[in-house]
Amino acid sequence: MAGLGLADGSPGNVILDAEPRPKKSPRAFCAPVRVPEEVYLVITRIGGREDYETLFHEAGHAQHYSNVDRGLPFEHRYLGDNSVTEGFAFLFQHLVEDPAWLERRLGIQDPGPVVAHARAAKLVFLRRYCAKLAYELELHGDGAGDGLDAAYARRLSQAVHVDWPAATWLSDVDPFFYVASYLRAWALETHLRRELRERFGQLWFEDPAAGALLRELWSSGQREPADALLRRLTGAELDFSALLD
Repeated sequence: MAGLGLADGSPGNVILDAEPRPKKSPRAFCAPVRVPEEVYLVITRIGGREDYETLFHEAGHAQHYSNVDRGLPFEHRYLGDNSVTEGFAFLFQHLVEDPAWLERRLGIQDPGPVVAHARAAKLVFLRRYCAKLAYELELHGDGAGDGLDAAYARRLSQAVHVDWPAATWLSDVDPFFYVASYLRAWALETHLRRELRERFGQLWFEDPAAGALLRELWSSGQREPADALLRRLTGAELDFSALLD
C-alpha cells in the first residue's frame, strides 16, 4: 500500500483486527460499518501462504470502502454491484501470486512453484463457481426441490473432478446470486490488472500514480456496475475471454 502512495496503508479509518480469540470467525471478512469513516478488516491467522491471500483480499475491500467519497448517497457508498468491490479485492489478492511482487516484496528468487500452485487453485475455484451458478439457477427455478442435493453434488463433482458431498447443497449458497458477482469480479480484476500493467509497468504496485488511479476508481463506491466502470476506464467490455487467457 505504501508503494502505491497510500501512506501507512490506509487513510486512517481502517481498523485491523488480527487478534486471536476463542470464538472468532475462522472466515476473514471486511465490515464497512460507516463508509468511509469506519471500516473493519477482520482476519483469523492460520499461518502460511493462505494468510497472505486472505489479508490482501480483504485489504482490497477495505481500501475500496475507506476511499469512497463521503458525499455520495447511502446507496452508492454501501450497495450496488458487488462485482466491483470483489474485483478490487481480487486485484490485491493476485499480488500474492505475481512473480514481480513475490520477488520484490518477499525476496523469492524462483516464484515458479508458488505461481503454479496459485494458478491451479484459481482454476479449481473458477470451475467450482461456474458449477455453483448453474446449480443455483436450478435451485431458484420453478421446478420442485426434490433431487437438488444430488444435482448439486453431480455438478460440483463434474466441475472439479473430485467427488463432492451433497450435504452442503443449501449451506453452500450465498444470497442474491453472489456467486455471479465473484465470476464477474474475476473477469473485472483481469481487465484492471492488464490496464495497470500497460499504464505503469509490471511494478505498478510501487507506483503512486497507480495508487492515484485506484483512489479515483474507489471514490465512486459502487455507483457504476462493473461493466460501466470498465467501459469508462478502458473503453472495453467485461469479457470473460480475458480471464480465460
